[in-house]
Order: sequence, then C-alpha cells, then structure tokens
Amino acid sequence: MAVDRLSVTVPDRLGRELRALAKARGANVSAVVTEAIEREVRRAALEAALRAADERFGPVDDELILRAEGQLVASTRRATRPRQRPTR
Repeated sequence: MAVDRLSVTVPDRLGRELRALAKARGANVSAVVTEAIEREVRRAALEAALRAADERFGPVDDELILRAEGQLVASTRRATRPRQRPTR
C-alpha cells in the first residue's frame, strides 16, 4: 500500500493523550490518526450529501426528525437492556 508521510504539530497535551490512546488500543499513533482522518472524511462527505439533499428536496420536517429521534432512543433502550436469565 502506498503511503503519504505527513508531519503535524499538535499541542503537547494532545500528543500525550494520543500516544496514551494508541497504547491503550495496542496500536501505533499512525493507526489512530488514520482512523480519525477516515471518520472526518466520511463525516464531511455525509454533510455534503445532506446539504445536496436539502437543496434538491428541501429540509426535513422538524416533526419527522423528532419522531425518528424518539424511535432511535427507544430502540437503543431495548437493545441495551440487560438480558434476563431464564428461571429454572
């Protein structure tokens, strides 16, 4: 795989936290930074797609957003509920 070597400068506190995070994950700093960049690039692409959809179809109705958020919260609660052990 081809790589692009970059040099970045970050505040020392952030550098320490990044190294600690990489160590905790059993990864190297480059892997952690690569994952973060990938997430940011995907997020930017999603934001661009949502802007394009808003321009083409208009913004999503606030009531629809609230309903969808409620359904997401409800489904998350169901999924994170501790499983009950069968009684014998």
